[in-house]
Amino acid sequence: MKTFVLVLSLAASALARELSHTATNRTTRLFKEDPRFVDQFADCYENSNQGGQRLRIDDYYSDLSLYNFNNRISSCCFTGIWLLYADANYNAYNTAAHNMWAFGDNHCMNVYSGFERTASSARYTGITDAWTEDSLNLYYNEYFIGGEEYSLVDIPQTTNNDGTKSIIVTGHNDWTIYANRNYSGNCKCVSPADKIKGTPGFYSTESSLGYMARSISSARKGCFCFIREAPENKVLKSDENGASGFF
Repeated sequence: MKTFVLVLSLAASALARELSHTATNRTTRLFKEDPRFVDQFADCYENSNQGGQRLRIDDYYSDLSLYNFNNRISSCCFTGIWLLYADANYNAYNTAAHNMWAFGDNHCMNVYSGFERTASSARYTGITDAWTEDSLNLYYNEYFIGGEEYSLVDIPQTTNNDGTKSIIVTGHNDWTIYANRNYSGNCKCVSPADKIKGTPGFYSTESSLGYMARSISSARKGCFCFIREAPENKVLKSDENGASGFF
Protein backbone atom coordinates (compact mmCIF):
# COMPACT_ATOMS: atom_id res chain seq x y z
CA MET A 1 0.00 0.00 0.00
CA LYS A 2 2.84 2.35 0.80
CA THR A 3 4.28 1.78 -2.66
CA PHE A 4 0.94 2.62 -4.30
CA VAL A 5 0.59 5.87 -2.33
CA LEU A 6 4.16 6.83 -3.17
CA VAL A 7 3.58 6.25 -6.86
CA LEU A 8 0.46 8.39 -6.83
CA SER A 9 2.33 11.15 -4.99
CA LEU A 10 5.07 11.05 -7.57
CA ALA A 11 2.49 11.00 -10.33
CA ALA A 12 0.79 14.10 -8.99
CA SER A 13 4.03 16.07 -9.18
CA ALA A 14 5.49 14.52 -12.33
CA LEU A 15 2.50 14.02 -14.61
CA ALA A 16 2.34 17.72 -15.39
CA ARG A 17 5.62 17.19 -17.23
CA GLU A 18 4.62 13.79 -18.61
CA LEU A 19 1.06 14.66 -19.57
CA SER A 20 1.54 15.46 -23.24
CA HIS A 21 2.28 12.61 -25.63
CA THR A 22 2.47 12.91 -29.40
CA ALA A 23 3.58 9.75 -31.18
CA THR A 24 5.57 8.61 -28.15
CA ASN A 25 5.23 6.01 -25.42
CA ARG A 26 3.79 6.15 -21.95
CA THR A 27 6.06 5.36 -19.03
CA THR A 28 3.77 5.56 -15.99
CA ARG A 29 3.53 2.22 -14.20
CA LEU A 30 1.41 1.65 -11.10
CA PHE A 31 1.39 -2.08 -10.44
CA LYS A 32 4.75 -3.40 -11.55
CA GLU A 33 5.10 -5.79 -8.60
CA ASP A 34 1.43 -6.83 -8.40
CA PRO A 35 0.79 -10.20 -10.14
CA ARG A 36 -2.87 -9.30 -10.71
CA PHE A 37 -1.87 -6.78 -13.35
CA VAL A 38 -0.07 -7.39 -16.64
CA ASP A 39 1.43 -5.17 -19.30
CA GLN A 40 -0.71 -4.33 -22.29
CA PHE A 41 0.30 -6.11 -25.49
CA ALA A 42 -1.08 -7.23 -28.84
CA ASP A 43 0.05 -10.30 -30.78
CA CYS A 44 -0.67 -9.51 -34.43
CA TYR A 45 -0.44 -11.89 -37.38
CA GLU A 46 -0.07 -11.56 -41.13
CA ASN A 47 -2.90 -14.00 -41.85
CA SER A 48 -6.45 -14.32 -40.57
CA ASN A 49 -7.26 -16.49 -37.54
CA GLN A 50 -3.83 -15.92 -36.03
CA GLY A 51 -1.94 -17.53 -38.87
CA GLY A 52 1.47 -16.80 -40.39
CA GLN A 53 4.19 -14.63 -38.94
CA ARG A 54 3.54 -12.83 -35.66
CA LEU A 55 4.61 -9.47 -34.23
CA ARG A 56 4.18 -8.71 -30.53
CA ILE A 57 3.33 -5.03 -30.06
CA ASP A 58 3.98 -3.96 -26.48
CA ASP A 59 4.60 -0.23 -26.79
CA TYR A 60 3.89 2.72 -29.09
CA TYR A 61 4.79 1.60 -32.63
CA SER A 62 4.64 4.75 -34.73
CA ASP A 63 5.90 3.02 -37.88
CA LEU A 64 5.41 -0.71 -38.35
CA SER A 65 7.80 -0.72 -41.30
CA LEU A 66 10.61 -0.48 -38.73
CA TYR A 67 9.55 -3.97 -37.60
CA ASN A 68 9.01 -5.34 -41.11
CA PHE A 69 5.26 -5.50 -40.44
CA ASN A 70 3.85 -2.55 -42.36
CA ASN A 71 0.59 -3.38 -44.16
CA ARG A 72 0.73 -6.98 -42.98
CA ILE A 73 -1.69 -7.31 -40.04
CA SER A 74 -4.77 -9.47 -40.68
CA SER A 75 -5.58 -10.66 -37.15
CA CYS A 76 -4.56 -9.97 -33.55
CA CYS A 77 -5.01 -11.10 -29.96
CA PHE A 78 -5.39 -8.02 -27.76
CA THR A 79 -4.66 -7.71 -24.05
CA GLY A 80 -5.47 -4.17 -22.95
CA ILE A 81 -6.86 -1.30 -25.03
CA TRP A 82 -5.33 -0.94 -28.49
CA LEU A 83 -5.62 1.42 -31.45
CA LEU A 84 -4.46 0.44 -34.95
CA TYR A 85 -4.02 3.04 -37.70
CA ALA A 86 -3.78 2.83 -41.48
CA ASP A 87 -0.98 5.40 -41.65
CA ALA A 88 2.24 5.86 -39.72
CA ASN A 89 2.33 8.22 -36.72
CA TYR A 90 -1.23 7.29 -35.74
CA ASN A 91 -2.80 8.96 -38.80
CA ALA A 92 -1.50 12.34 -37.63
CA TYR A 93 -0.83 13.46 -41.21
CA ASN A 94 -3.93 11.87 -42.72
CA THR A 95 -6.87 12.21 -40.35
CA ALA A 96 -9.22 10.71 -42.95
CA ALA A 97 -7.39 7.36 -42.89
CA HIS A 98 -9.03 4.34 -41.29
CA ASN A 99 -8.31 3.08 -37.81
CA MET A 100 -9.77 0.58 -35.36
CA TRP A 101 -9.89 0.00 -31.63
CA ALA A 102 -10.05 -3.23 -29.66
CA PHE A 103 -9.83 -4.15 -26.00
CA GLY A 104 -10.01 -7.22 -23.84
CA ASP A 105 -8.14 -10.01 -22.12
CA ASN A 106 -6.62 -12.08 -24.92
CA HIS A 107 -9.37 -10.88 -27.25
CA CYS A 108 -8.55 -12.60 -30.57
CA MET A 109 -10.13 -11.43 -33.82
CA ASN A 110 -9.61 -10.82 -37.49
CA VAL A 111 -9.32 -7.14 -38.34
CA TYR A 112 -12.28 -5.53 -40.07
CA SER A 113 -13.04 -6.10 -43.73
CA GLY A 114 -11.24 -3.41 -45.69
CA PHE A 115 -8.56 -3.04 -43.01
CA GLU A 116 -6.71 -6.28 -43.77
CA ARG A 117 -2.97 -5.74 -44.31
CA THR A 118 -3.47 -2.00 -43.87
CA ALA A 119 -2.17 -1.04 -40.41
CA SER A 120 0.98 1.06 -40.35
CA SER A 121 1.08 2.12 -36.67
CA ALA A 122 -0.34 0.99 -33.33
CA ARG A 123 -0.50 2.14 -29.72
CA TYR A 124 -2.33 1.39 -26.50
CA THR A 125 -4.29 3.74 -24.26
CA GLY A 126 -4.67 3.89 -20.50
CA ILE A 127 -2.10 2.68 -17.98
CA THR A 128 0.84 0.61 -19.20
CA ASP A 129 0.38 -2.24 -16.75
CA ALA A 130 -3.28 -1.91 -15.69
CA TRP A 131 -5.72 -1.29 -18.51
CA THR A 132 -8.84 -1.52 -16.32
CA GLU A 133 -7.64 1.20 -13.91
CA ASP A 134 -8.55 4.90 -13.99
CA SER A 135 -7.17 7.25 -16.64
CA LEU A 136 -8.38 10.08 -18.84
CA ASN A 137 -7.07 10.11 -22.42
CA LEU A 138 -7.55 13.22 -24.55
CA TYR A 139 -6.92 13.21 -28.31
CA TYR A 140 -6.35 16.20 -30.56
CA ASN A 141 -8.34 14.75 -33.46
CA GLU A 142 -11.52 12.76 -33.81
CA TYR A 143 -11.26 8.96 -33.73
CA PHE A 144 -8.27 9.05 -31.34
CA ILE A 145 -5.91 10.21 -34.08
CA GLY A 146 -2.59 12.02 -33.75
CA GLY A 147 -1.46 13.90 -30.63
CA GLU A 148 -2.73 13.05 -27.18
CA GLU A 149 -2.60 13.84 -23.49
CA TYR A 150 -3.36 11.49 -20.63
CA SER A 151 -3.51 11.62 -16.87
CA LEU A 152 -4.18 9.46 -13.84
CA VAL A 153 -4.73 12.48 -11.59
CA ASP A 154 -6.56 15.82 -11.72
CA ILE A 155 -5.46 18.19 -14.50
CA PRO A 156 -5.66 21.88 -13.47
CA GLN A 157 -4.74 22.91 -17.03
CA THR A 158 -4.46 20.77 -20.14
CA THR A 159 -1.32 20.98 -22.24
CA ASN A 160 -3.23 21.55 -25.48
CA ASN A 161 -5.82 24.00 -24.26
CA ASP A 162 -9.19 23.69 -26.07
CA GLY A 163 -7.64 21.09 -28.38
CA THR A 164 -9.52 17.91 -27.46
CA LYS A 165 -11.77 16.33 -30.11
CA SER A 166 -12.12 12.77 -28.76
CA ILE A 167 -11.68 10.98 -25.42
CA ILE A 168 -11.18 7.50 -23.97
CA VAL A 169 -12.05 6.99 -20.30
CA THR A 170 -10.63 3.89 -18.60
CA GLY A 171 -11.21 2.30 -15.22
CA HIS A 172 -14.06 2.50 -12.75
CA ASN A 173 -14.72 6.21 -12.19
CA ASP A 174 -16.20 9.25 -13.88
CA TRP A 175 -14.17 12.30 -14.82
CA THR A 176 -15.39 15.89 -15.07
CA ILE A 177 -14.11 17.99 -17.96
CA TYR A 178 -14.20 21.81 -17.74
CA ALA A 179 -14.06 24.68 -20.20
CA ASN A 180 -11.76 26.76 -18.01
CA ARG A 181 -8.58 26.00 -16.13
CA ASN A 182 -8.75 25.07 -12.44
CA TYR A 183 -12.09 23.25 -12.77
CA SER A 184 -14.44 26.10 -13.66
CA GLY A 185 -16.77 27.13 -16.46
CA ASN A 186 -18.96 24.85 -18.54
CA CYS A 187 -18.59 21.22 -17.55
CA LYS A 188 -19.64 17.69 -18.35
CA CYS A 189 -19.08 14.26 -16.78
CA VAL A 190 -17.64 11.49 -18.94
CA SER A 191 -17.37 7.86 -17.91
CA PRO A 192 -16.21 4.33 -18.69
CA ALA A 193 -18.75 2.14 -20.46
CA ASP A 194 -18.99 -0.18 -17.44
CA LYS A 195 -17.61 1.10 -14.15
CA ILE A 196 -17.99 -2.29 -12.45
CA LYS A 197 -16.01 -4.24 -15.05
CA GLY A 198 -13.65 -1.40 -15.95
CA THR A 199 -14.78 -1.36 -19.58
CA PRO A 200 -13.38 1.73 -21.34
CA GLY A 201 -15.70 4.46 -22.58
CA PHE A 202 -15.18 5.86 -26.09
CA TYR A 203 -16.07 9.39 -27.21
CA SER A 204 -14.77 9.26 -30.76
CA THR A 205 -16.12 12.48 -32.30
CA GLU A 206 -16.74 16.11 -31.48
CA SER A 207 -20.48 15.44 -31.61
CA SER A 208 -20.11 12.78 -28.90
CA LEU A 209 -18.56 15.44 -26.64
CA GLY A 210 -21.13 18.07 -27.57
CA TYR A 211 -20.39 21.61 -26.42
CA MET A 212 -17.21 20.44 -24.67
CA ALA A 213 -15.47 19.50 -27.93
CA ARG A 214 -12.44 21.77 -28.45
CA SER A 215 -13.32 23.44 -25.14
CA ILE A 216 -11.53 21.37 -22.49
CA SER A 217 -9.03 23.26 -20.32
CA SER A 218 -9.03 21.17 -17.12
CA ALA A 219 -10.35 17.88 -15.74
CA ARG A 220 -10.65 16.04 -12.45
CA LYS A 221 -11.58 12.56 -11.35
CA GLY A 222 -15.17 12.14 -10.18
CA CYS A 223 -18.45 13.65 -11.38
CA PHE A 224 -18.95 17.23 -10.16
CA CYS A 225 -21.31 18.43 -12.88
CA PHE A 226 -25.06 18.08 -13.34
CA ILE A 227 -24.62 17.16 -17.01
CA ARG A 228 -23.42 13.69 -18.03
CA GLU A 229 -22.45 12.36 -21.44
CA ALA A 230 -22.64 8.59 -21.91
CA PRO A 231 -19.91 6.96 -24.03
CA GLU A 232 -20.94 5.85 -27.48
CA ASN A 233 -19.15 2.46 -27.62
CA LYS A 234 -20.79 1.38 -30.86
CA VAL A 235 -19.43 -2.15 -30.63
CA LEU A 236 -19.32 -3.90 -33.97
CA LYS A 237 -17.63 -7.10 -32.84
CA SER A 238 -17.64 -8.63 -29.38
CA ASP A 239 -17.23 -11.84 -27.43
CA GLU A 240 -16.77 -12.80 -23.81
CA ASN A 241 -13.14 -11.60 -23.85
CA GLY A 242 -13.50 -8.10 -25.30
CA ALA A 243 -14.87 -5.84 -28.01
CA SER A 244 -13.80 -3.72 -30.98
CA GLY A 245 -14.85 -1.00 -33.40
CA PHE A 246 -13.78 0.41 -36.76
CA PHE A 247 -13.70 3.91 -38.21
